[in-house]
Amino acid sequence: MPFADIARHFFDFDQCLSAAPVGQGNINDSYRIELSFKSGETNCYLLQRLNHQVFKNPALVMDNISKVSNYLQQQAYGYQIATPLPTRDGQWLHQDAKGNYWRVFPFFENTFSPDGISDPAIAYEAARAYGAFAAALRDFPAHALGETIPGFHDTEQRWAFFLTILDQDPVGRVAGAQSEIAAIFEIKPVFDKIQRLRAQLPLRVTHNDTKAGNILIDKTSQKAVAVIDWDTVMPGLILSDFGDMVRTFVPNGPEDAASQGLQMRQEILDALLSGFLSETEAFLSAEEKAQLLLGGQWMTGEQALRFLTDYLAGDVYFKVQDPEHNLRRTQNQLRLLHLLQAI
Repeated sequence: MPFADIARHFFDFDQCLSAAPVGQGNINDSYRIELSFKSGETNCYLLQRLNHQVFKNPALVMDNISKVSNYLQQQAYGYQIATPLPTRDGQWLHQDAKGNYWRVFPFFENTFSPDGISDPAIAYEAARAYGAFAAALRDFPAHALGETIPGFHDTEQRWAFFLTILDQDPVGRVAGAQSEIAAIFEIKPVFDKIQRLRAQLPLRVTHNDTKAGNILIDKTSQKAVAVIDWDTVMPGLILSDFGDMVRTFVPNGPEDAASQGLQMRQEILDALLSGFLSETEAFLSAEEKAQLLLGGQWMTGEQALRFLTDYLAGDVYFKVQDPEHNLRRTQNQLRLLHLLQAI
């Protein structure tokens, strides 16, 4: 792939010294590029292809990110800000000849994302960073942001789509997934309770993808450096942000690991709760704080629903490594939900 050609729409540089994939995202494609400039300076950047099949309005995604970035720069926000870098003609995106959308962000050196790290101190740091992100945006008008994926955490809408796919059985997989389908129906009360709570809880600016992979930790200090991947920052419930942390940090394996042997780590859950509340307790409502753990059940159940729906639909949304990948993910999330409900 001609990364240098794409990068020249953003920078006037001498050479592209290297380009390598980074991250484990299911949606976008990300690359660390190293550029040398005629001044003798060398810098690294994150070059990313925005998946416009998922984010059907790329301009809206970047408008949201720009608004949030500008707002955070005016707040007492103690973390680095992933501010997008414009093209040479002042745009946030470059569209190539094939219709792909590209963008550039700063690359934060000497950092890592704590996927699978079984360390309460790291979990605390990550939760505190996500909490600080929410706290810094607590007065930002949520309705000023567009929905980059309409109905992203509208579980009722996702349930209706699941039922449609279940009825249509487009790729003939329903018969082989009866146990998973039955398990999804059994967890419907979790979704119903969330729907009732929507009328009681405030609408906030939420990250909506607070997984372990979207926090950067400094390799030396082991402290959180930045909250990244703001593509889904939009109006939502704070329960979803805490819930997705629970979903991705607490289990002892990744979301596509076999469900056998999957366990939750109470010490990690305790660290997440402590870290998140250290930044948010002062402004969250009593009901929000009381229902944070329900958020973990909600996000885990919703993700199981999404994985199963995608499996039955023929793997049209999430990247898969084999035909059973989304089914394993479903089984994994159902097992984690069972463990969370047993607390």
